[in-house]
Amino acid sequence: MINTLTQKSLNLLIKIAKNAEYENYDNNFFDALMKFTAEERGNLADLKKKGLVETIADEGGYIWVIFTEISIPLAKAIK
Repeated sequence: MINTLTQKSLNLLIKIAKNAEYENYDNNFFDALMKFTAEERGNLADLKKKGLVETIADEGGYIWVIFTEISIPLAKAIK
């Protein structure tokens, strides 16, 4: 799945992984709370479509990004 990402989507995945919190590391729960530009939101949609992340928007314009089982090994390697 990673090899089908555009360079911009891959760069965004790396950025998210570097900003992710790992408080629940033992439960394989990796998440990041971030704001995204319009362009990044397009790449975020690509990551969601490919099953690499899930998102939850909050009222302040931030988006929680949660890594899925597929992307957790990559997130671990990046962090």
